[in-house]
Amino acid sequence: MRKNKKWTKTRHRVICKLLKPIFKLYFRLRYNLKVDNYEKNVPQGALIMCNHLTTLDPFMLASSFSRPIYFIASDDLFTIPIISSIIKWLVAPIPKSKSKSDLLTIKNTLKVLREGGTVAVFPEGNRTLSGGTWEIDISTAKLAKMAKVPLVLYNLKGGYGADPRWGRGVRRGKITCGVVKVLSAQQIEKMTVEELYAIILEKVVSNDYDLGIKFKSRVRAEYLERALYYCPKCKSFNTLYSKKEKLLCKNCDLSVEYTEDLKLKPINGQVLGGTVKEWFDAQRVLLKEYAAMYQEDLFADKKLKARIIYDKKRHDLGRAEIIASNYGVKIRLKNGELFDLKFEDLYGVTILGKRKINFYLPDGKTLQLKGSKRFNSVKYLHLYEFITEATS
Repeated sequence: MRKNKKWTKTRHRVICKLLKPIFKLYFRLRYNLKVDNYEKNVPQGALIMCNHLTTLDPFMLASSFSRPIYFIASDDLFTIPIISSIIKWLVAPIPKSKSKSDLLTIKNTLKVLREGGTVAVFPEGNRTLSGGTWEIDISTAKLAKMAKVPLVLYNLKGGYGADPRWGRGVRRGKITCGVVKVLSAQQIEKMTVEELYAIILEKVVSNDYDLGIKFKSRVRAEYLERALYYCPKCKSFNTLYSKKEKLLCKNCDLSVEYTEDLKLKPINGQVLGGTVKEWFDAQRVLLKEYAAMYQEDLFADKKLKARIIYDKKRHDLGRAEIIASNYGVKIRLKNGELFDLKFEDLYGVTILGKRKINFYLPDGKTLQLKGSKRFNSVKYLHLYEFITEATS
């Protein structure tokens, strides 16, 4: 009978010890981050939950410990030729398909924990675009109950201000991070799922707006249109663009400054809230009202790159355009092939990185679009969210 292979490897501990001092020095110089060591405060075989602000959050978190941390990561990470194999060998992340329930992910997480490994998860499931916390599902609390190991709540502050997901380059400011609460397995056992969920929501929170830190950059508003898509002055969608420290509109003379303290200051016209988060949340409501009034051709984007992903392999489809309606999207390839997707038929929709979006198809395949540098994918996600809410 074949012996079940262990997930945790000796090489992971060796790699961790070799890379930790390099990462700590890099973060200090690049992000003005001082990482304390929390190794003694956290038992082996623990589950860590953390908010998600920057691309390098996993490395910042891992720098706080002298042991390897096994991260639950998007399955998109496992579709990159050659690089995916190297990442798996070095750090063995646990694959998870975004927007889809994954029993195998839970099974592998419990396996690592039973082997004495430490697993980390970003319960939001996605890196923040607005500086606020994405919705956290109660299933994260259920996972913590199921794991029967200590739960470590870890928080990063300043990451959104220094390196916003929508932005260009790193802004000079300050990032802090660390363990904010540790719950023992015995404490968790005595709690209800709802009580544990409330603690997770309280501790795993993102809010860089109240830190009182200035984040300096000459191009601090560049690519803000990746997050914001509605102009409050001319009431148009998909017309915003950025230049240096300002957000502007192609359709009118709107002008808004994105300040060093992360505020939105009107120069000409009005703002849809004084922060990106307020604007981000308000535009979703306005899009819902707009979609209720019209059926098709709500907005569109061209010059996208399309690919189909299945069996952990990427298959390029060439150039494409996407057109939104109040039931879904039409994706037309350059060769004329058309994907007419009804949102209610999909397993899910999620955004990745700065300008990619995944549509999870009924046949188990994933249709992925990657836009230009100024592509806003979030409006399609917002459309999907409230359309599926209405039909569920």
